[in-house]
Amino acid sequence: MRILFAGTPDVAATCLAALADSSHEVVGVLTQPDSRARRGNKLVPSPVASLAQERGIPTLKPADAKSDETLAWIRETGAEVAAVVAYGQILDARVLSSLTHGFFNLHFSLLPAFRGAAPVQRAIEQGLSQSGVSVFKLDEGLDTGPLARQEVQEIPPLATAGEMLESMGAHGAQVLVDVMEAIEADSLTLVEQPSEGASYARKLHPDEAAIDPARPASDVAAHIRAFAPNPGAFASVRGARLKILGVGAAEAPEGMILAPGEFGVTKKKVFLGTATRPIELTIVGPAGKKHMGAADWARGARLETGERLDEESAA
Repeated sequence: MRILFAGTPDVAATCLAALADSSHEVVGVLTQPDSRARRGNKLVPSPVASLAQERGIPTLKPADAKSDETLAWIRETGAEVAAVVAYGQILDARVLSSLTHGFFNLHFSLLPAFRGAAPVQRAIEQGLSQSGVSVFKLDEGLDTGPLARQEVQEIPPLATAGEMLESMGAHGAQVLVDVMEAIEADSLTLVEQPSEGASYARKLHPDEAAIDPARPASDVAAHIRAFAPNPGAFASVRGARLKILGVGAAEAPEGMILAPGEFGVTKKKVFLGTATRPIELTIVGPAGKKHMGAADWARGARLETGERLDEESAA
């Protein structure tokens, strides 16, 4: 079956690779225009664009996916169906009706829960231990189309959003291939999404990323995991921003009692006090430096037990 693929980030590239390696033919790729790199200010293609170029797949990078030119290009590919994964642009009714079998989107939640831009991050932020992937047929609503397939996936207790997206991308890629095969075999049954249980997962904003150590340990840990790796939960230490990008399961040594925002340091571990109990910090990102182990950072900074986050962080 001839497939058009629309996607942009790494998780979408994983799905494109799975479809390209399947028995189907990916005849075209839609992806976001090249963007400026943070360093060097050079234009850099999206991960999907890079993979499509490697595979020799015709690619379009429209600034407006609803334009007449984009619609004409889609039709010229000869695609019968489209697979969409984190494309990043809204597709209108003209585009959605342009292919025989329509457009099918892979979404990283069990719809109708967590519709929107950040389903994995918001699920982790809420402390959930289970989510999943959904493939549905796109309509003009926000993730409201009928379901083609859903599969549950566990969220490990320490997993970050980045780790879960990678895992769910690999899982979802195979689900997406299965849906394409069902369409080709004319055996796919679509089911309307239930009216109950709908929720919205708004996009993460850097202004939300500040850590509040006055909250319970479970909430602080979930916040750190949800914002890792991007935009990264942060606090201020000695007047400089410190990103905190991972938590561990270790318990603080017996007798180590830490106030909210207070650090506890051993030879191999770093702990942060919260409203209920200390949590272990595993990965940090000091300002202007690469990410590193929390214990390595503490040694280099000569951090001692009893030091605290700056008042602006601990407020």
